[in-house]
Amino acid sequence: MPGSERLGSHWSSIWWGWPMPRRTVVAHPDFGRKLKELREQHGLSLRRLGGMIHCSHGHLWDLESGIKRPSLSVAVLLDQALEAGGQLSAMVSEVSADTDTRPVAVEQAVVATPSGLEFAPDWRHGIDVAVDLWRGDMQRRNLLRQVGFSATAFLPAAMRWLMSSLDERPAGNGERLIGAADVETVRRMTLMYRTLDNQFGGGHIRDSLVRFLNADVTELINGRYDAATGRQLLSAVAETTQLAGWASYDAGMHGLAQRYLIQALRLAAGAGDRALGAEILAAMSHQAAFLRASGEAVDLAKAASRAAAEAGIAAIQAESAVLEAQGYAVGGDEKACASALSRAEAIFDKADRTSEPQWIGYFDESYLAAKFGHCFTAMGRGDIATRFATRSLDMDGRQYARGRQFNLVLLAVAHAQNGEPEEAARVGVDAVEAAEGLYSSRARDYLTDLADRLSKHVGLPAVQDFAERARPVLTSA
Repeated sequence: MPGSERLGSHWSSIWWGWPMPRRTVVAHPDFGRKLKELREQHGLSLRRLGGMIHCSHGHLWDLESGIKRPSLSVAVLLDQALEAGGQLSAMVSEVSADTDTRPVAVEQAVVATPSGLEFAPDWRHGIDVAVDLWRGDMQRRNLLRQVGFSATAFLPAAMRWLMSSLDERPAGNGERLIGAADVETVRRMTLMYRTLDNQFGGGHIRDSLVRFLNADVTELINGRYDAATGRQLLSAVAETTQLAGWASYDAGMHGLAQRYLIQALRLAAGAGDRALGAEILAAMSHQAAFLRASGEAVDLAKAASRAAAEAGIAAIQAESAVLEAQGYAVGGDEKACASALSRAEAIFDKADRTSEPQWIGYFDESYLAAKFGHCFTAMGRGDIATRFATRSLDMDGRQYARGRQFNLVLLAVAHAQNGEPEEAARVGVDAVEAAEGLYSSRARDYLTDLADRLSKHVGLPAVQDFAERARPVLTSA
């Protein structure tokens, strides 16, 4: 693809240079009391409960007494053993060690940070954590909309994925027999929701998709199936969970989106689906770059590249390279960005697209051009970005209505960087019209950025027209 300097391939190992986040556990002050209450309701001794979750009775006594704080994994196991429906794990969270956890803020921090960030030790626990997330999303939606995002919370899950053997054999022993038709139903429903997401935005589909996960999918995943069917089922459910994360991201619920993506990655691990895992890691990088977490975006893109290489999916390798470039661009590293863009172009040109999963179909020349454009605008190079942004509009605007709106804003921003405010405003009006009918926080965020860039030119008639057209969209809930 012209417009980017071809440099030598540069790839540094994902195993080195990762800033490992320091995490600490915060527990609600009433955790011990609640644990004791639930244990006594079930008539269990500390020793008996400890045997059920492979934990010493002395440690449980410390938890009930408030001497020690539980880990998230122990809280999840206690919820399962005591049939607590997620009550205990909702009272525990992991936060950055740099977060202020003084007593006055503890209760608020815990209530606002439910579980879902952990990468479960095995597929059975992974299912439980995912089901708890879906249920919690349905029951505590207003609360979960407010949970925070930390890009570093992605990194432990990514590392666990890279270290996993992906050889689990998920088999269910529930009452309902699950077969190929059930798996295909999940895949078709996901495809339908994905189509609507691309056309109307994540806000339109998110709640309905979560209801589907919480009701229909929960019933299937708790059914009876052998290992072969189980791997197919977990793969399909992982894809649906990833889409729920993507829709949450698009709707501006970044902390909740992060939890869905992490659980989607765990389900993909249980399925042994390397290609889907690579795509989920790429989605994590995408979100991190959007929120300007440069280092994490680069690391996650490298993890996605490694997983894609192991899966043999060149399109995801190309996508990972361009996402790595975007991470560098956000961080202002022009040389590393150019190198990654050159690598993305080379991989894409050689890719055989005939055998790829259907869910990577969006990644074409127009999408690649858009990502190149985003990289150059991030580095203030509107002169180069204009060419790529123009090329990105050679796309199916009906099938990918949201993507077309993004690309129109990208072109307008490039014009603004070139000192062409009137042309930027004219393209911006097209972007406003494209945003009508979209329920996408990202669409509004991109328009807000454009409006800010043009605000100093508000005296120009074209810019004034854009401002008036954009106001209703930017002030909509």
